[in-house]
Amino acid sequence: MSREGIYYAGRVLKLGSLNQQMLMGAIRSPASIKYRENAWTFTDVVESSPPGAYIYGRLSKYAPEGEVGIVDEASKSEKKMPEPNLLVASSPFIYIPEHSGVAFLGVSGSIEPWIFSRRFSQIIEKTYDNFFVDCEITFVTDLKTFSNKISALDGIFKIEARISPPNPLFGPLWKRLEEYLRGRNVDKMTIVEDAPLKHVLKTELPELVKEASEQTSERPFEPGHPVSIGDAAILMAADGYGVGRIRGKSGDETVVIKTSETTVNFTFSKTPEPYELYVRVLEIFNKIKDDRHMEHGE
Repeated sequence: MSREGIYYAGRVLKLGSLNQQMLMGAIRSPASIKYRENAWTFTDVVESSPPGAYIYGRLSKYAPEGEVGIVDEASKSEKKMPEPNLLVASSPFIYIPEHSGVAFLGVSGSIEPWIFSRRFSQIIEKTYDNFFVDCEITFVTDLKTFSNKISALDGIFKIEARISPPNPLFGPLWKRLEEYLRGRNVDKMTIVEDAPLKHVLKTELPELVKEASEQTSERPFEPGHPVSIGDAAILMAADGYGVGRIRGKSGDETVVIKTSETTVNFTFSKTPEPYELYVRVLEIFNKIKDDRHMEHGE
């Protein structure tokens, strides 16, 4: 059995009245939620010393009214015995406040990435009785894979994005859009650009994503002119501050490409030591920050 699994990297969006302190508090002392026959909560929470660098835990899925099979030796038969709060599966995760970054283990068949994202957010919101708090995990896109998919299109006729202003980082390719959101005091924004029938959008997105994917910490990409709002929204989503979807043509086929389908991921131990996982994940987020030339806001 493999001792390593695939971890996925994303950002935790804190919306409404939810802030960093409240998020960390909810991870330390979480509520439990019920979905169908199973319940979910955070377990085995460990925090860095001194606090603030990271917080580690497990998203645990368990059966409140579980059963286990036993062998009754007297009758030589199998029987079921009640086992309250029987663990079904768990996914180790680590949250790094400096990047609003989270990385977690995908558990095939039990805790897929989209399930982790949803249950994590529901637990945070339930901890505060869903009172003016909104939490969401959005994934950081692997730009090289994303670029390869977009470049294969013959044309793009629809762009959709739902974005939220970042904290604490912003990207230079979408700085103007970020400033607009801040200036308007916007928590969420949805953008839809749809070309007329049998036409394509006038977009530079394939070129922008390709150039962005080839950046290094020493060589930034500077487009030389402001990036259009629709393109900037997709780039913002790709950096982990929203979700984006592109609809285009490849020959006679209609193709849909989502930012969430090409997530930054890596392999690591399924039973990690919290500090070692922190070091690995911090390295990944620092590289994303440096390669994409992301900066701290004021």
